[in-house]
Amino acid sequence: MPQNRVLPLDWIEYTALGQCIPGTFFIASKTPLGEKLSALLPCADCHFTPVQLFKEIKTSGYKLRKVIDITATNRYYDPKVFKAYNVEYIHVPTPGGSVPRNELLRKFVEEVKSFKERWKRWAYDRSVICVCSTHGVNRAGYFICKYLINYEGWQAEEAIRRFEEYRGHKFESQYLTEDVLSSDPSFLLKT
Repeated sequence: MPQNRVLPLDWIEYTALGQCIPGTFFIASKTPLGEKLSALLPCADCHFTPVQLFKEIKTSGYKLRKVIDITATNRYYDPKVFKAYNVEYIHVPTPGGSVPRNELLRKFVEEVKSFKERWKRWAYDRSVICVCSTHGVNRAGYFICKYLINYEGWQAEEAIRRFEEYRGHKFESQYLTEDVLSSDPSFLLKT
């Protein structure tokens, strides 16, 4: 992302966050913005801060336990805000515009596995991970779908369909969709 762009391109066009995908602990969201960037938005109703992310997930009946931020930058907000809410924050900087490298996917999977180990009763206490990317669609959807296919045994078409349904937005990057559809379920399990 060019350094002279203050707000993420088209950020305002996307809903803040989706719903928890049934049978999983994933909620996808667009990146929240800190107070300084939020002040540049055209209206207060457009704001979506880390505090609002936490509160909206809590209002929907879930406990936000971990945020995995896969934006390529750390300039949108101060992640220390999550610590005040006892939410673990992990940044896996992932450039847009291409299929993410395997080591980034492995780091994401490690973080999901550590969540499952720590919050073994996630399904009962409604603990969730929020996966944030710039718009909460392409990269967030890619990482979530790849995990569901390679580690939970989902079919690729079903993972995409469910992600899009519960995020409320469709994948826009054809190359990511094609990569998800061509997933070899055994690939990540062996690496």
